[in-house]
Formats: sequence, structure tokens, C-alpha cells
Amino acid sequence: MWLGGAPFGKMTGIKRNAGQMKIQADRLKGTVAAICRAGGIPSDDAEMIADVLVTTDMRGVHSHGVVRLAHYLDCIRAGGIKPAAEPVVLGESANSIMASAAGGLGIPASVKVMRRLLGKAETSAISIATLNHSDHYGAAGHYAMMAADCGYLGFSMSNTCPLVAPSGGRAAAIGNNPFAYAAPGRRHRAVLFDICMSKVAAGKIELARGAGAKIPTGWIVTADGRDTDDPNDYWRGAAMLPFAEHKGYGFATMVEAMTGALAMSGMLSGVHSWNKTPGTDADTGHCFIVVNPAFFGGKDAYRERIDAMIDELKRCPTVDGAAEVLYPGELEWRREAAATSDGIELPAASEKELARAAQMTGVEIRA
Repeated sequence: MWLGGAPFGKMTGIKRNAGQMKIQADRLKGTVAAICRAGGIPSDDAEMIADVLVTTDMRGVHSHGVVRLAHYLDCIRAGGIKPAAEPVVLGESANSIMASAAGGLGIPASVKVMRRLLGKAETSAISIATLNHSDHYGAAGHYAMMAADCGYLGFSMSNTCPLVAPSGGRAAAIGNNPFAYAAPGRRHRAVLFDICMSKVAAGKIELARGAGAKIPTGWIVTADGRDTDDPNDYWRGAAMLPFAEHKGYGFATMVEAMTGALAMSGMLSGVHSWNKTPGTDADTGHCFIVVNPAFFGGKDAYRERIDAMIDELKRCPTVDGAAEVLYPGELEWRREAAATSDGIELPAASEKELARAAQMTGVEIRA
């Protein structure tokens, strides 16, 4: 049953800076979890969703943070996501899992499957899990980092509904299909690389629209094949373009093969992200891979070599105007550290969607 609430009133104790909300991470996690529980999501799952979304905002990836919360509630209220569904193991071996999210929320299903996979990774060189009948699972990098934080090399990927025009096309035919990997160091926390196969994530277009800003031409193409800088065109049938032209298209197809095809989930037009149709589900597919360095020279040696790799990259001479060379993930770790000590600055679109989620459930937001 949908648990509604009183109209959203005030946000107390919030620090504002240049139109942005600043809120302590632990308090924000508590608020998000409370909103989830009030929206009919079981308590443990609510905590998982809060951790994934807020951690993502802490790392500065606001397109996949709390800006998504109200969308999950929209789908639950419409009957397109089952908030209490538990993932089901369809097949399993010593180093593999094939599972279904059973039409439930993508984040808790993915966290649970990933935890199970990490248990297998202790005694396997390479372990792999697939998940079907899922929905949006947040930032792909979160699951790759679950592996890296245990000393493993982790990969995470998902398909989506068609959002991207293939090379030479002007209509969305394939998802932007996020892909991430993470490799642990010791002195350096980890290399973390998390991208989608379009030039930008759809959430960044949404953030631009929420801020009333233009977008760079080349991000999307209109239904009649024109470039545009108006983010609103995305909601009028425009398609995103792949990064690096055919290269992004090729990588999107690889993710589709690892998720849609291998996970036995929906493929291409068979995926219905943010599903709001009762009696059906998004049938999004995910794939997770964990490599245990203990079988390839040892965990300690691997961490040391990742540190050495990072150190050498950091020594690269810079071009004019660049203060330093950053390794993949370094900016996210700096942002996360700052958010831990100083609080998280939420952009206008995130603030608006968080307020909408709170209004839907009657939960008050406090800093």
C-alpha cells in the first residue's frame, strides 16, 4: 500500500550557498531512509538505497544521487516497481550467480547479489553475477567499489531503455548502458572509473533543465536530426549521442551483450526503465564481475602495483593551465572527504526532487 503524507512544509537547519542546499551526509542518509520507509520500502532496503544515493552525491555525481529518489517513489506508487520484492537466485555455481530482482528496486537487489558474489570471490579467481527483472540501480561505480573495498578488482554494468542513437542514426535505439570498474590501492584508495556510453548521463540533462541552463550542442540530436542546446528537447523525442561516435556505440553494445543477452533480461526496446505500468517490470539487466588478485600474484602485491601505477600517472607533466594530472576516481575521493567533513552541497534539481519525495511521504528534511 502507498503510504502518503502531509504536504511538505519547511526545511530546517539547512545552510544555503548560491542557491544550493548543504546538509550533513549522515543526516541526509537518515532522511532518505525515512522517506523510503514511508514510501513502503522495507527498512533494510531503505538503508541500502540511502547509502547508495547519498554516497554518490558525496562523490559529486549528482545525476545519480538523491535526485532519483522521487522517481523511485513515482514508480512504486504507479505499481511499476514492487517495493518489497526480494531477489531470487535462478542458478548458481561456485563462482557464478544468475538472479532476478523479481520486479523490485534495483539498488537493494544489486547490493544483495553483490554481497553474495563477494562471498564466492574469496575462493574463486573470477566470479560473475547477472540480475534481470530489475530497474535503475543507481551509480554503477558503487558496486565496483564494493569489490575494491574488499581488495578485489570489480566491474559493474547495466543496460537501460533506448536513450542513445547509434552511429549514423537519429533515434534512440540502445541504452546509455553504464559501465564501471574499480581497482584497490593501499596508499591510494582505488582507481574508480564510472561512465555511461552517451556523451553525458541523462541525469545531467535533467540537472540542466532544473537549473534553466542550456546544454552543449552535440549532447543530443532532435527527432529530425538537428543539433540542439535546449535540454527540454530531450523530453520532446531527442536522442542522446554516443561518446566518441562509433566507440561509445560499440561499448554500449558490449554492455548489452553482458546484461540484456547474458542476464536474460530485456534487450534494447525490451527494457522499460522507470516502469510505471502495473503488472509489468522494467526488466533491466545488470552484470557484476569480481577478480581476486590472490590468484594472480597476491592481494598485497596487486594493491602495491596499483599504487605504483597511480604514482607514475601523477608524475606526468601537465599542459598549460592544468594544475595536476588526476587518476580516475581521485576527484571523487576528494569530494567525498570534503562532504564528510563539511556536508553535501545539493544542486537545485536535487533539492527540488528531494523536497518532492519528502512531500509525497510527509517526511521533514533537517540538516
